[in-house]
Amino acid sequence: MNDRSLVREVIRISWPMIISELSDSLYSIADTYFVSKLGTAALAGVAVGSYLSWLFFVTIVPFTMGLLVYVAQSYGAKEILKARKAIGETIVYSLLVALAVSQIVYHNSAFFISLIAGPNPGVVEKGVAYFSIRILGLPILATAFLMDSSLRAIGATKYSMIAIMSSTGLNVVLDPILIFGLFGAPALGVKGAALATVLSIGYIIPLEFFFLKITGISPKLSFKEKYITRIVKLGTPTAVERAIHSIGGNAYIAFIARCGEIALAAHQIGIRIESFIYMPGFAFMVAASSLVGQRIGSGNVGEAKKIGWETTKVATAVMTLLGLAAALASYYIVKPFSPSEEVAGLAAIYLILAGLSEPGLALSMTLSGGIRGGGNTTVPMIINALGLYMFRVIPAAILTTILGVIGAWTAMFIDVYLRGIIFTIVFRKFFTKLARKIV
Repeated sequence: MNDRSLVREVIRISWPMIISELSDSLYSIADTYFVSKLGTAALAGVAVGSYLSWLFFVTIVPFTMGLLVYVAQSYGAKEILKARKAIGETIVYSLLVALAVSQIVYHNSAFFISLIAGPNPGVVEKGVAYFSIRILGLPILATAFLMDSSLRAIGATKYSMIAIMSSTGLNVVLDPILIFGLFGAPALGVKGAALATVLSIGYIIPLEFFFLKITGISPKLSFKEKYITRIVKLGTPTAVERAIHSIGGNAYIAFIARCGEIALAAHQIGIRIESFIYMPGFAFMVAASSLVGQRIGSGNVGEAKKIGWETTKVATAVMTLLGLAAALASYYIVKPFSPSEEVAGLAAIYLILAGLSEPGLALSMTLSGGIRGGGNTTVPMIINALGLYMFRVIPAAILTTILGVIGAWTAMFIDVYLRGIIFTIVFRKFFTKLARKIV
């Protein structure tokens, strides 16, 4: 295949996922918009609850990431029955783990939120209210993510897009109803925002099951071959990477929380708006994993490397343009979501730094996805873990004492570029040595 053919394939598989990720960003920003009407403490509490939620969501990553790579390579090798059995077995085991984790963490919600939020009673109260409901939804999230990963693994990204877009629409409708108590519903405040998210994710489970059925990879329960062992082994390095990243992310947000309620609210607004830029990056990362994995499964390492690089070039171009647009219009974008002028000014500074950092983020996200799709999940884990702490968390701890919250955001800017450069070098020079067939 020539370069143009590869680019067309990248765009074909990526654009539905980009729309899906933008839809995901839409309901994040809808949450932020409606919660901002409840005040700065509510906005800051949801920020802490969101970061902490993703820390415990890491427990399902060994299943979701391992399954994506396994199904992609099985599909490339035309081993459809293996893919179906792997999906069925993984859903069962992930549900057992998710149920256990959700119950344990739920009963300790106040402790975890207080650890991150620090001496901010209003923020702790709102954070606990939001987080406790999100963590109870972990089994629902696990099932939905596994089904969606399977669809993306075989390139059925249009079906994934339909499911996520309709889920977003439902969340946007439910948010004001449950937060403010419209149409006779009780006004639940930040609890309503969390409940709207959980319900909208639960809605997509039967829909995605239908899509798996019509694409020929509906889950098939089988526990004889023990696919789960290979899948968890494959996904564990990514889970460790995400856990390290989430712990670092929570340490990072803790430094920001110590800068005050206004800084935390500004960060929440900025990162939610930035999600319209970096969530497409997740689409390109998954596209790279899927496309590279399919070619490794068929035994074509050379083309796997080539399509991984073409995916990265498209991702970098898209995210750079979006980042520049966000940086240039930063103040006007954050204003509607800000409960005060001071919050708006800080959020605009965040968006400028974040927007200008997108080229580095595109490189690190997409190339790490390509290496994982090649069957090597350990190397991305090591690079991302070391990079996060050496380039972001430790510098943020130092710079916040000098520059306040802007110091933390400066550390973020440095981090994404350094990791992007490292991944570029590793992918271009060592991909053929790192790639391995696992099916």
